[in-house]
Amino acid sequence: MDPPDRPSERRVVLYLRQHASVALVDRLCRLVERVRRLEADGVAAVAVATWGPVTPALERLGDTGPSVSFTIDAFQAWAEREGYTLGPAFSRHETTSLLESRPRTELRVPTACLAVYADGELICVVPCSDGERTYSVGACLDALEAGRSDPFAASREDATAFLE
Repeated sequence: MDPPDRPSERRVVLYLRQHASVALVDRLCRLVERVRRLEADGVAAVAVATWGPVTPALERLGDTGPSVSFTIDAFQAWAEREGYTLGPAFSRHETTSLLESRPRTELRVPTACLAVYADGELICVVPCSDGERTYSVGACLDALEAGRSDPFAASREDATAFLE
């Protein structure tokens, strides 16, 4: 059995939307650099992935099975369990085709998304909102870089100070 003061195994996944605007490339490269620095500094294991909007009905037809929709479902379950919402950064839209009259759902993803895991458990997804405040990828990275175990702590403190 591990001692209770053992630091948790942290893993960070940065998702970048495929086909993001060319105007955003430099900003996205800086996010990747910050995430890679977390790994270099021993803060977390890191992965960078690209993804894009997906139609779950079509994704299920592929040999690899659903991946984007499965990930979004896991993020949504976390948000509901923890009292957050993923909208409007993540959204579902009904789309129609000229070939079919039946509408299909398309899942849209944000330009950048960060998922943080501790000991294999999802503990943070940004961007998200608690109804009063929106938490960003940048603010979450700030918290991780500062060594805070709660990626939202500083944002909550800033909001409280602002309200006082």
